[in-house]
Amino acid sequence: MADRVAGRINWSTLSPLFWVLAAVYLAHLSWRWLGLPRPWWVQHYLDDLLCLPLVLTVTIFILRYFYGPQLRLSWYHVAFTVVYFSLAFEVFFPRFMPRYTSDWVDAALYAIGGVIFYRFLNK
Repeated sequence: MADRVAGRINWSTLSPLFWVLAAVYLAHLSWRWLGLPRPWWVQHYLDDLLCLPLVLTVTIFILRYFYGPQLRLSWYHVAFTVVYFSLAFEVFFPRFMPRYTSDWVDAALYAIGGVIFYRFLNK
């Protein structure tokens, strides 16, 4: 335990790319809340693309608080998360909740978001 510093907030986990993606997501939420027209691809696919980079960055931020700043997620952690989100939001939820619709493009966007996280945010 002495070789790592747990219990301290490591703000460097939240890279400039994370803040850009978070700002894009918040702008999209504001755009939707104001009822402004949006292109169809923004309306249907932007949230799916931004989901995993944002969720996984916040997850690793919290994990680094408890386990130290050197923690990284392996490729199979990211792949598991992609499969988990794809199955949950594209297979199971659409069966039981009418709010959700199944779309293979969403699953592909989760995978692209996972790659973005693994390549650029998992430092």
